[in-house]
Amino acid sequence: MNLRDQLQKANLLSKKDAKRLAHEQRVERTEIGRDGVERQQREHQEELERKLAEERTQRKVAQAQTEAERKVAEERAACEQILGQDVRRPGHGRQRFYFQTVDGALPWLEFGDIELKQMLSAEFAVVRVGAKNTHDYGLLPVATAKRVSRQFPDKIAWWPPGAGQV
Repeated sequence: MNLRDQLQKANLLSKKDAKRLAHEQRVERTEIGRDGVERQQREHQEELERKLAEERTQRKVAQAQTEAERKVAEERAACEQILGQDVRRPGHGRQRFYFQTVDGALPWLEFGDIELKQMLSAEFAVVRVGAKNTHDYGLLPVATAKRVSRQFPDKIAWWPPGAGQV
């Protein structure tokens, strides 16, 4: 059932108009000939294939974008979990470790002898645990701190020398 039949059935096209359209279509086909009809069909088929290829490409791009957004969200959630669970709080000790923050403040952390040696050997980075303007700090291993700094660069308060900021 072609479009003309459907329009007739829905009473949107009269029999007279249907006959006129059929006649015009026959005249057009005879004027362009068999080769012209085949060329039109080929062009129509190529147009359909091009549209399908465009839709596939758009779908792949959308899927890739969705996947990238999902990976970023997963990495951000993982970093939030690291900040919530893996941050070591400095212990109370006799020695103070002073460090300079980006805003120029000179806070300190108190360490025992072993912890101070670990800090001086560049094993840990100092991360901000509280809000930006608070002096609430914790320690993260340098490799983990680099991962966290890609998502939350403002959370890293101090990098050990040679650790290379990300």
